[in-house]
Amino acid sequence: MKDSETFLKNVYNTHAPHYNTIRNWFHRFEKDDFSLDEKDRSGRPRELDLDKLKHALQSDPFQSSRELAVTFGVHHSTVLEGLKSLGMRKLFGRFIPHHLTQANLDRRVDDSITLLTLHAGDRWLDRLITGDEKWVFYDNHHRKSQWWGVDGPIYWELLPEGKTITGDLYTTQLRNLKKAVDRSALKDKKVYYQHDNARPHVSKQVKQELMGYGWNVLPHPPYSPDLAPSDYWLFGDMTRAFEGRSFNSRGAVEAALKQYFASRPAGFYRNGIHKLRERWRHVVDNDGQYN
Repeated sequence: MKDSETFLKNVYNTHAPHYNTIRNWFHRFEKDDFSLDEKDRSGRPRELDLDKLKHALQSDPFQSSRELAVTFGVHHSTVLEGLKSLGMRKLFGRFIPHHLTQANLDRRVDDSITLLTLHAGDRWLDRLITGDEKWVFYDNHHRKSQWWGVDGPIYWELLPEGKTITGDLYTTQLRNLKKAVDRSALKDKKVYYQHDNARPHVSKQVKQELMGYGWNVLPHPPYSPDLAPSDYWLFGDMTRAFEGRSFNSRGAVEAALKQYFASRPAGFYRNGIHKLRERWRHVVDNDGQYN
């Protein structure tokens, strides 16, 4: 199955089926069932619990609709209907609502005004640390976490297979990040920290951990990948750089990531961070709507 997954990734790249999907196909082939369509497990189509689907998207908005179909054991079309019912679409690789509520729009405007005002008084973008997670296609899918600023990566790690971000894990990652910051040029400077409001990021223990660092934690409105440099800048470039490539070992992935981070042209990271100002202005000028 691993060889088949590697072959499909070489051919279809990011459109390749998830490892779990391939595994299900092999189980069918063993039963002389050569259909590649997702099948419901009884004569009656399985229903999808929309509350559970919504929770899954909140926990990991980067999942594909086909991965969700495998997770819930339903037909792909059932997931698509569920996403439609929830009014969700993808922007910068993560699921967001088709239409933001007025409260969401107002929050985007308010936070953007706050950040523009804050930056006018202290040009702090050169002291910003921003971070997020991204899937890397190696063996089964692995998640990578990284934090970066205007001078490039500050700390990153490749998570073990099947590992998901929890409050405990994120707290450990923050401690590793803090050690890296204390070894960097930011050590004795006033640091500004940006992350999204995924559940592990806003847990009580994470908030308490960050309070101890003395960092300025910035507000970040829900459903706003357009205001997160990792989403609108870094991840898209990384996807293009790795297009058509597959990896057969953890070491190969880590070597490729090191080479990628080191090979970005001069000003790449700084330009991505400094795009924030014009993006905040766009949100304010357009009453909270996306670019």
